Amino acid sequence: MAGDYIHYQSNYTKKIADVDVLTGTATYADVLTPKSANHQIFLQKVVLSITTHAADVYTVDDDGAGPAIAVHTDAAAGAGVPSVVEWDFGPTGRPVTKGANVDVSHSSTGVGIIHIEGYERLVGPVAPASTN
Repeated sequence: MAGDYIHYQSNYTKKIADVDVLTGTATYADVLTPKSANHQIFLQKVVLSITTHAADVYTVDDDGAGPAIAVHTDAAAGAGVPSVVEWDFGPTGRPVTKGANVDVSHSSTGVGIIHIEGYERLVGPVAPASTN
């Protein structure tokens, strides 16, 4: 039997992204996109693995009106900052603004990988025979 996280990903539509956060690229737009304006993404886990520490702020956000989903302020290596930071929003997940995309950004020269897991589901009313 599947775990609770996989249960939601199987019953709805699984959404997973891996983003290589590199020096020189500040914004990674639309790493997860909903099927339509009537679909909503629910984030279950976000894992940041920092490979090069810098005075950097990593942000996972949506392009809707919602608040930031996950934010980590990094410091220089050797300052006791963990190399892996995880946000776990549980099996039901944290909802992103309906119809909004998920974006990733960072403010400096740090390098890392951000892994995002979740699902999307239809939450808005749709007209009969509509594909939205």
